[in-house]
Amino acid sequence: MNKFRVGGVVVAAAAMIGFAGSPAFAQTNATAYGESARPNCAHSSKGEFKAEGEWFYLTDTCADGWDVVMKVDVAPYESGDGYDFSIWNTGGNGSTKRVNKGYAEGKGVCIWAGYGEASSGEWAGFGPGSCGVA
Repeated sequence: MNKFRVGGVVVAAAAMIGFAGSPAFAQTNATAYGESARPNCAHSSKGEFKAEGEWFYLTDTCADGWDVVMKVDVAPYESGDGYDFSIWNTGGNGSTKRVNKGYAEGKGVCIWAGYGEASSGEWAGFGPGSCGVA
């Protein structure tokens, strides 16, 4: 009976060592698309969060004359329609704005993409949000 107890302890210890060496959280990316104000464009914008390095990318995907915007909410999440910061891209169709941040491993990040006018801060057309993990 003693051999079985010792064997069980060895197996449990080996399992704990295996867990200790593995990352606590799996990094995941997020992608969100903004609605389009023009019928000839599928989307106004494409927002991306890349977990590796915590990069945000905001691309203007429609030649509609609007700037594009991405709202970002980082855990702990804001209530209601709250968010932590926004990113504007005023470069025009086909341009991409890149923003780098630094977050602790396992930090949740949610994004929403839309369009608007950066000079006035007015926006609309946010599509469904998407969440990732840094």
